Amino acid sequence: MALIQWSGDWETGNPVIDYDHQMLVTITNQIFEIRRAPGITNGKIKQALIQLVRYVDQHFAREEALFSQTDYPHVAKHVAMHRELEKVVGEIVDLFEREPDLLNLDEVIEFLRRWLVDHILKHDMGYKKYLS
Repeated sequence: MALIQWSGDWETGNPVIDYDHQMLVTITNQIFEIRRAPGITNGKIKQALIQLVRYVDQHFAREEALFSQTDYPHVAKHVAMHRELEKVVGEIVDLFEREPDLLNLDEVIEFLRRWLVDHILKHDMGYKKYLS
């Protein structure tokens, strides 16, 4: 069973952003499944974390470009949340590369789940009405 179930209630109305959100859910679910699988390897975990970092960066760039086309009043706060997640995820990957045994992957997965769901439902839904 997936960690996060996508819901149509999470859609912003922008097909690119909605696809990105679905992909972020998928990648987070993949990390969860890798963690649960027998014979887990550090290589698989690292690959999934790097995939997450890359997709987060791409998504944030697309979302922030979209903001420039709207009158969304909370751009600075929203972008600051993006930078904070990039920083945290970067630190997670750095720690995993240096000392993989120190990283509590279950805590990382729960952090990602909470952040992603909270961010989409509370913050991304906040700009939905500004999209044309």
